[in-house]
Amino acid sequence: MRDILNTTGNVFLQTILYLTNTNFTADNRIDHASLMSTADEVLQNSLYNVEKGVDVAVKCYDNLGCYSINPPWTDVSRPVSKYPEPPEKVSPKYCLYTRHNRHVCQQLVYTNPRTIYRSYLMPTHKVYFIAHGFLENGEKDWIKNLTSELLERYDVNVISVDWGNGSSPPYTQAVANIRLVGTITAHLIHTMSTLVGLKAEFCHVIGHSLGAHLAGYVGSTLQTKFRQKLGRITGLDPAEPHFSKTDPIVRLDPTDANYVDIIHSDATPFIRGGLGMDEPIGHLDFYPNGGENQPGCDKGLMNYVQMEQNSFFKGVRKFLGCDHVRSLQFFNESVNTQCKFIAIECDTWENFIAGECFECSENRICASMGMNSFHTVQRETAGSGVMDSAFSRNLVKLYTITGPQPPFCRDLYRIAVSISSSEESLEHDGEVGQFRIELEGEDGSRTEPLPVFKEQYFKPGEVSRTVVAGSGVGRVVSAVLHWTHQMFWLLSLRFQTPKVYLGHVEVDYIVDLKVYSVKLCPDKEEILSGRSIKLHAC
Repeated sequence: MRDILNTTGNVFLQTILYLTNTNFTADNRIDHASLMSTADEVLQNSLYNVEKGVDVAVKCYDNLGCYSINPPWTDVSRPVSKYPEPPEKVSPKYCLYTRHNRHVCQQLVYTNPRTIYRSYLMPTHKVYFIAHGFLENGEKDWIKNLTSELLERYDVNVISVDWGNGSSPPYTQAVANIRLVGTITAHLIHTMSTLVGLKAEFCHVIGHSLGAHLAGYVGSTLQTKFRQKLGRITGLDPAEPHFSKTDPIVRLDPTDANYVDIIHSDATPFIRGGLGMDEPIGHLDFYPNGGENQPGCDKGLMNYVQMEQNSFFKGVRKFLGCDHVRSLQFFNESVNTQCKFIAIECDTWENFIAGECFECSENRICASMGMNSFHTVQRETAGSGVMDSAFSRNLVKLYTITGPQPPFCRDLYRIAVSISSSEESLEHDGEVGQFRIELEGEDGSRTEPLPVFKEQYFKPGEVSRTVVAGSGVGRVVSAVLHWTHQMFWLLSLRFQTPKVYLGHVEVDYIVDLKVYSVKLCPDKEEILSGRSIKLHAC
């Protein structure tokens, strides 16, 4: 019932977005005549025009360039496309923050050199741009929190890209406006480069939802207009509507910066309530928890209302956007945590969970999701911390598992449980049950009980393998294994306490991007339901 309510709520949100972005006449038909107006009057293009071969004029804004809404800007994936609104209407605001002015905005204007010269901008230090998404502005708490985290860790420049004047409904207009904002941001970077020697390779643009594609426009404009290339773009759950399955020029793609990393957290198809993209569009694409249905986001609507001091409006927003927001929460946490957020390259989530991809090698990338993922690129390019050469691979899918609430980061473990094939085990035959394991490190630390398998049938001689996540314990030296039989005992066709005969457990874990293994054995094979046994290295 809870899943049905969550899905229904998200689909309701998508329906509202769709209806508010479609032009209807009084009899609910698309008004094609209004879309066929003269070049000076036309405000948008449609798939109808494309199919009729109509060539819609471009719109130009002085030195900010011209904007076409002909294909590929209008196609099956975006049947309606609009021009960006005028620069004076969108009017993005750029606030610079440094350790000298952590909480006071120094506004930068690319047409006013004085704002740059008089600011605390440090041209030899890295610059982080933070771009929000639809219906947001630069005053959002997540932007302030990320700014604080970055300045806590690094002595850098942080610039918030506030395009709130252009992020309002309809969604199709906001989609168009980010093209203009991307261009203006590129002009600002070029101006800072010309005036004070800032290098584009020192710039890292972090964008959430529509802000991710905005970052792509920054990168592409820098290359086409100024022959400069961004160092890095991080896309946090890039928006799906009007971008999925489009030409790379329309959306964020790996060519937009020397390194592009993506965190997908709401990749459920749009029709089922998802807001983020599923397809890989970066050099490294991270899919925590499979990229959808994030742990902790399965609570009912009223739980979120209560968490927001009984504010129904805020509760509904949290309820509908929980998965979509997780990407920026993961990234925020990754800036200053000691936990590594390790993710492993794999072709599918199912194969990752089944333990088919648990290795870090030349043929399979292991990388830290979030802020520190660029260390992987450094090893590939032998760089010095600045993204000055493009990463050699792209569209690499990596998976990891997180917790349901902060801190989200967990360590990954591959657990292989081998049921004994001894005479006693074969005579007893298989049994239905569930294993949980507590891993112990050499310093005495211990994980929480990790559910290794859902209740299933364990057959003598068989090996069951899966990947789980838990707190970090460093080098694993021992464990406690729990086994329970929750089904009605008669289903096992026995009138005795259910039991299994354990052969051994193999645990693979990752330390410093290297996989280590340990084999753990029990003192005796027999485990009764509801009991626990100690395992030691053997």
